[in-house]
Amino acid sequence: MSIVRTYRRSEQDGQQRVDYREAWFAPGSGEVVVHHGRIGSTGTTSAERVPDDATGEQLLAGFAAQCAEDGFAVLPADELKHFEVFYRLKGAEPTSVETALVAKLRGEVTNQLAWRGLGEVVDERAESGRVVFEVATPHLRKAAAEIPAATKFAGVQPSRVTTSR
Repeated sequence: MSIVRTYRRSEQDGQQRVDYREAWFAPGSGEVVVHHGRIGSTGTTSAERVPDDATGEQLLAGFAAQCAEDGFAVLPADELKHFEVFYRLKGAEPTSVETALVAKLRGEVTNQLAWRGLGEVVDERAESGRVVFEVATPHLRKAAAEIPAATKFAGVQPSRVTTSR
């Protein structure tokens, strides 16, 4: 899947504002999806049907060019903040049930963050007695605030999930 994710910082009424625009195209899907809004909000989504993969890639390239023209840019890695989400296991290694719950939790963390322009899970590792997700985000406070909702939607016990934030 190809994805273009861009941000623009501005000031409005004396307040800092960050907006996001992103679009993605999965070969064979027949559509390009565009998602945009103010960081931390679910924004607006639209999809455009495309007759073939080449047209989808062209549309995605056009989207990237329009974003650049409008002052949106991919954030450099050094502008992203990082924090960790910990899932505490019952033992040293995850059980099959815990493995399934970890997968659901990772999916919900990704869902909560991505649909709000707040980043994504960039790494997952198992340590003795816990699984750790590393999250990269343009807005640390807002991203960390979404973790309890992700925990709830994943059906995970809240007492098993903590963050480094």
